[in-house]
Parts: sequence; C-alpha cells; structure tokens
Amino acid sequence: MTTAQSTGSRSSGFTRRSFIKGAAALTAAGALTGCSAQTDALVESSSEPPKAGAEELFAGVCRGNCGGGCFLNVHVRDGQVVRTSARDLPNAEYNRICPRGLTHVGRIYSADRVLYPMKRVGERGSGEFERITWDEALDTIAEKWKGYREQYGNQSIMFFYGSGNYSLLSGSCNAVGAFVRFENILGCTDGSLDVDVGTGYGATRAHGGADLANELTDRKNAKTQVLWGNNPAISLPHTLHFMMEAKESGTRLVVIDPVFNANAAKADWWVPVKPGTDGALALGVLNVLFENGWIDDGTLRGKTNCGLLIKEDGMFLRMSDLGVEPVEGGVDPVTGKPKVVDLPAVWDEAAGKAVPFNEASAPVLEGVGNVDGFKVQTVYENAISYISQWAPESAAEVCGVSAEDIRELARIYHEDGPVTTEIMQGLNHYRNAHYTGWPVYLVALLTDNYGKPGAAIGQSEEYLPQMLYSNIAKACFPTDSVGNVAPGVAGHLDTTVFYDVFSTGTFKGEDYVVKSAYIHCTNPMVTMCNRDYTESWINALEFVVVADMCMTETCKYADIVLPAAHWFEQKDIGFLFSSHPYLLRQDKCIEPLGEAKPDFEIFGAILDRLGLGEFWCTGDEYTDIVLDSDYWKALGVSRESIEENGAVRIYPEGDKIGGQMLPTETGRIQLYQESVAPNNVATTDFDIMLERGLYWETPVFIGEDREYRQKYPYSVLSEHMRTHTHTQWWECGYVREFEREPVVRINPDDAAELGVSEGDAVKLSNDFGYVVMKVAISAGLPRKMVSSGRSWQKDDFIEGHFASLSSKDYSPMIANQAFNDVAVMIEKI
Repeated sequence: MTTAQSTGSRSSGFTRRSFIKGAAALTAAGALTGCSAQTDALVESSSEPPKAGAEELFAGVCRGNCGGGCFLNVHVRDGQVVRTSARDLPNAEYNRICPRGLTHVGRIYSADRVLYPMKRVGERGSGEFERITWDEALDTIAEKWKGYREQYGNQSIMFFYGSGNYSLLSGSCNAVGAFVRFENILGCTDGSLDVDVGTGYGATRAHGGADLANELTDRKNAKTQVLWGNNPAISLPHTLHFMMEAKESGTRLVVIDPVFNANAAKADWWVPVKPGTDGALALGVLNVLFENGWIDDGTLRGKTNCGLLIKEDGMFLRMSDLGVEPVEGGVDPVTGKPKVVDLPAVWDEAAGKAVPFNEASAPVLEGVGNVDGFKVQTVYENAISYISQWAPESAAEVCGVSAEDIRELARIYHEDGPVTTEIMQGLNHYRNAHYTGWPVYLVALLTDNYGKPGAAIGQSEEYLPQMLYSNIAKACFPTDSVGNVAPGVAGHLDTTVFYDVFSTGTFKGEDYVVKSAYIHCTNPMVTMCNRDYTESWINALEFVVVADMCMTETCKYADIVLPAAHWFEQKDIGFLFSSHPYLLRQDKCIEPLGEAKPDFEIFGAILDRLGLGEFWCTGDEYTDIVLDSDYWKALGVSRESIEENGAVRIYPEGDKIGGQMLPTETGRIQLYQESVAPNNVATTDFDIMLERGLYWETPVFIGEDREYRQKYPYSVLSEHMRTHTHTQWWECGYVREFEREPVVRINPDDAAELGVSEGDAVKLSNDFGYVVMKVAISAGLPRKMVSSGRSWQKDDFIEGHFASLSSKDYSPMIANQAFNDVAVMIEKI
C-alpha cells in the first residue's frame, strides 16, 4: 500500500521525500538555493557533480485566482524547471511577478505532488490510497458513470469546479473554458461554487450589469482613488503600483477598510468602517448628497429612473395601464421570441399628463399622487423615504465612521472627481452583500463618477470580452458526426442544497438523484464555508473523483485521485484575468512529472471510455473555435497570433474606459426595480416588496444588533495570504519559510483582556465548530475583530479547522458564501 501523504507534522522546507520525488536533480542546477532540504539520510557521492546543461526559456502564465495572470519566463535546464522570472508584456507597465510566481519550482517538485492515479483503500479522509494504472482509473470511472447514467439519468453525475486555474483548456474559465464542453457532452449536473457574487448581484440592481471599470493604466487620470473592500497589497500586489504611481502624481488615495493594513498605511485618508457595515456608510453618504442638493436635477430626471411611477402593488405604472396597447419589439436573445414593449410611464410636467418615460422632457419627481385612478408614488419618493432614515449621525452609530467623516466622503464624491472606486471581494463575504452593493454603487453613479477617464467603479474586469464575444455556442455545445448536439447540463445545484439532494434523491419535491461528483480546480474541504457540511455532502456521494496537482484535503475524500499536470507541463492559453488586458501563451516547458496529465487530456480520455469521444476535439481546435468571432477577428486575435506574439491585447489600443450606457430597462441608473429574481435555487419564497427598493440590514452573525453577537463577541476576518492563493501554494516548501503555520491575529487590548500573549494557543468556537491556533498580536485590527488566513489544511491546525466556523446558509436572494460573517468566542488553551 502506498499512502499519498503523511498526516504528521510538516517541515518548513523540502523533505528527503521531496528529493526522491524529483527535486534531487535540481541541486546542481541551482534550483534549491535557499531551501532547507533535509538530507541527513542521504549518502554523499564520491563522483563529480554533473555539469548543468544550457538554460532554455519558455513562456509561462501564473493563473490562480488572485486574478493576476502574471506573464513569466520559465527557466529550464536538463528538463527541469529551475526558476521563474517576469516576462515582458507589450505594455511594460503590466510586467510583474510576486512571491507566488517566484516559487513555482516548489509547487512542481513538492512532496505533495500527485504523480499517478490512486484509489482509496481506507476511510474517507484517512489519506490511505494505493497506486493504480490510468487504464484502471479510467475504466473504473467509466463503469461507475455508465451504471449511474443508465439507472438514474445523466444528472446523477455532478461536475464541481472552482477557480484554481484560469486557462482556456485545462482550467475553469467560467462560461468559456473547455470544461463547459465536457459538462455539456456529459449532460451532467452543474454544481455551483457560490462565491463572490453577492455584491455584484446587488450592484446590478443599480446599473443592470454594465462594465463600469476602467483599465488600470487609467488610474493616473483620477483626482481621487477610493479602495473600498479591496486589499491589493496582499490580494493583487501586481496592481498596487498603478495606484501608488497615481498617488505620487497627485491623486488622493482613500482606503475604506476595518483594518489598518498596508493599503491604509499608504493612504492619504483611512476610513475605518466596522466590518460588514459598508452599506450603512454608503447610505449615510447618499443622505448627505441628497440633503445638500449635490445630485443635480438633470441627473435625477434624465439619468435615473426616479421619475417612474410605482403602483400600490409595487409594479410600475405602464402605458398599457393607461389604455396604450403594447407593441412587438426585437427578438429576445434568451427566449428567441419577440419582446413585448410596454413602456413605464412618468408624469410629464410640460404636458401635464402621463407619457412614456422616454418622451418626457421633465418628469415630475414628487407629488403626482394619482393617475387615472391609480394611486402612485415616484421612484424618487420611494428611495428618498428610505435614504432619509440614514442621516450621518444614524449611519455613524452603525458603521463606526464619524458623522463628520461621512460628510467628508460625500463631499469628495461631489467635488473631488473624477473619482475611481476600486471594489473587490471585501464587501462580498457577508450575508448582506447584495444589500450593500446597491447603495455603494449608487454613490459613484449618482455623482457621475463613471464612464470617463479617471472615473470608474467596480473591479478591473479584463475578462468580459472573452465572456461576451467568444464563440461559446459552437465551442461549448458541439455536435457529433451526424449532427446531434450535445445535451447540455441536466440541471444546476447550489452548494447549500447538496446534502439534502444527495441524501434524499429529490429536489423541490421531484426525483433528482446524484451519485457521483468530479471535482476540478478546487479544494472545497478547505475553501468552502462550514467544513463539516462539506464533509457531509461529499460523504453522501457514492463515488467521488478528484483531479489535482497535489494531495489536498479534498483529495483524501476521493475514491479515485487523478494526477493533474502543473501549468508549466502543458500547452494552454491564459484566458481570464482581472489585472491586465492580455491573452497569454503557455508553453509546454517540461514533461509532466510521473504520470500526470493535463486536465484537458483527462476530459477527453473519460469521454472516450464513455463512448462520447467524437464530441471532443484537440486543444488547438477548441482554441480556434473559441476565437472564431467578429470581435476577435477585428483585433487580429487568433491562436496563431497568440503563439507568435505570446501576448495579445483584448481591447483596441488606448486605455479602456467603462461604459456610460446602462443595460437597465430604461438605460438609466435604477433606485428601484420592479422585477426581482433570486439567484439561489433553494429559494421558493421571499419578500419581493423588501427587495424592490433600497434596503439594508446588518450581517446575520456579526451585526452588533444581533443576539448571536452577544454570545460570540469577536467577528472573524477570513484573510487572503501573501504566500498562498486560497489553498494553492500550501504545499510549497519555499513559502513555508515565511508563513509556517496558521495564526489568529488579535488586537493588543483584546489580547490583554483575554490574558494571552504572542505564541499562546487559543480556541475559537461558535455554534458551528472550533479551531485551535497560536496567537499573533496585531495593532492594525480594531477591538473585537480577529483575523486569520483561510488557506490551511486540517493537519496544519493544532485542533479543529478554521473552515468549520462559518455557516453554509445564504441569503434567500443570492447563493453567496459569507466567509466573513463569522462570530466566535475565544479562550486560552
């Protein structure tokens, strides 16, 4: 029997085992310089060391979900990767490499690499496996899946993926990656990760889903930059220099964050908001903007839907209510049928009557009252009635920012523009994220700080052309030799319903049997909320397949583990990034270690065993299909141009500026919405009247007004780590030199109150679970807030697990994991 991974203590450097698994040959080439390899059991050779061969240079892409997509030189000697360095992009301003990009050697040759297929021989979670051949692994998968599909239907197989590889072929590139083709050919269930979507869902209520972000090179044009829920110094270090260079040129930097971190230290003004209360802060700012008349009349009447009339049932008064028949519009791309055009009405001051919103020169904002027997209020009246409740003094009591500072922030948005507001995931990780997103985006939209040089809001989203303009229909929905189209996924399940569906075989009262899961590019046992729940749904499945580079905590729960090739061991294209506007070439730099295979190749091999191989294609063919669109052709982007140039731009030349056109029903900023659809498959009922207009509430667990917080007085921030991207690089010996073990950071005054010192062990616990870690004292944290990195495996903790502290449950409106909506008690061990 071969055990894949030791469950004992880990050394801070490479072990003897890591030498045996491939690193020994690197010593002469200089790849292990600076590592503390354990060599006590090695025998010294009497022969002369071999001379290192000539160094070869390949193109590589670092593409985990930091979103950075750094372009790298991969240095190879004698068939081994020996180091990495930054590679030139067409615009050298984007040339960067961080500690993670510099330590790929440690990942490739880690002691925890999965080098061959394995099957479980012990209990799930034990890490007890034995080596098998690829034929046995593939035959086992095919036999199981054929049986499940025949007995229960295609939905009995679930494909579950994360964000561990943003490449086109072997990665998880959202709607355009080759894995989507694999899902559609299988006709399986799509299992959702449910992360980082709450703020965007709420913000879409304001702007309809527009791209409002400007390219990073535009930061120099802003008079003020606001980092709101954004920690680029750790999460996106390759972007921070754009902000710092703008600051050096005179742009004011404002950081809104609960923690005094590296970004706050560089700021001209730090705004220390209480965790999870950013929506209250934004509503206070909106209150000031309206009270001072800083949102001009032309904006309210012409750029917002404030003049629309709302009936007592919450629906808009439409022209059909006034006897005007709806007309037929263009074809709806979703339904394929003509749209029904029934325009909402406004009361036109000049005409003295209700007219279609787009025909009014000056829609009335207040006092309409009644139209043809319909009692109505304007959207403006609805919105201002709520915003008026958030005077700066009231907002200050909730968010912890003084009334004076709330007024100053409002003044900045009114007077010190253009303002670029950088938003990332800090607002996303609370149960109230969608309530926060709407008012935060309104602050920038209503002050006209979007859609022009220096004025933008949101995160840099340099992946929208890939999602919008690629030939997804043909790439992801292939046909066989006789023209049959792949069936497409059988259904979609959010994580929060997995256990109920898997254990009962039903969903919403209907039969829905899921027996097996294929887990790709993710490590849910560590990265998902509520580890105990994750363990329960995995154990509810009969057959689990995990493909990964290293023996993660999730791999230990698999029935079959497949060895996935490292990014540098295969040809691919870096395709979706948030910090630069390029598609990048990934060369095959070395042969895969052991028997590892690219994920793209694994997909094809499984489909062959299932008799579905004719739907698959080669990597070059898939790339050609994806890029076969008018948009890419106009830019000269093709597989050949990527192979020739290494990096090709996804936009025309010049700083990309976000749009002014908003894809809402009226094309205007929304302060009210008539139609509300939950993005949560478990939701069957919700308060639609509450969701239509502006509303905000405190986070469910850490809200200071919540009863739960009285029992568990400390809120918990789930941090990104400088040396990890989520759980990636956990297995890298190099980074263990810098961050050896998980710690919980505690404010000095809280530590004194608890009677703990640096290095003491403490237990964090709540109704969901517990974890024991050592203490690190940090004066940057506010009182009653602690923080820890959520990137560690079970064996790294003294006891328990950090991922056990969070709840699996979501807002009924949006399936969005609330990593930071966590409250605990702390006791010294």
